[in-house]
Amino acid sequence: MSTSTTTDRPRLSDRAHRIQSQLSRHHADGEWVAVASICDGLGLNSHEIRSALAELVTAGVAQRQRSFICRDGRRTHCTSFRLTDNTREVSA
Repeated sequence: MSTSTTTDRPRLSDRAHRIQSQLSRHHADGEWVAVASICDGLGLNSHEIRSALAELVTAGVAQRQRSFICRDGRRTHCTSFRLTDNTREVSA
């Protein structure tokens, strides 16, 4: 008798689940969501969501994209995230 256990799938923290739900609002279009938009939607700052975003990327739930922009004459980067197509396979 073989049974599947939840240890086969990654467990996500509560904060990672909150971020996942925030990203799912934009998932239908496959839209990239900037970190600042995620922070605004959850009422958190970027330092509070950093580890949860890394957790989602490591689990294969989200993808990361970094783009370079010019702000006030200086080059900086803007990081965006979106859900992957296999998000349903991750444990709830």
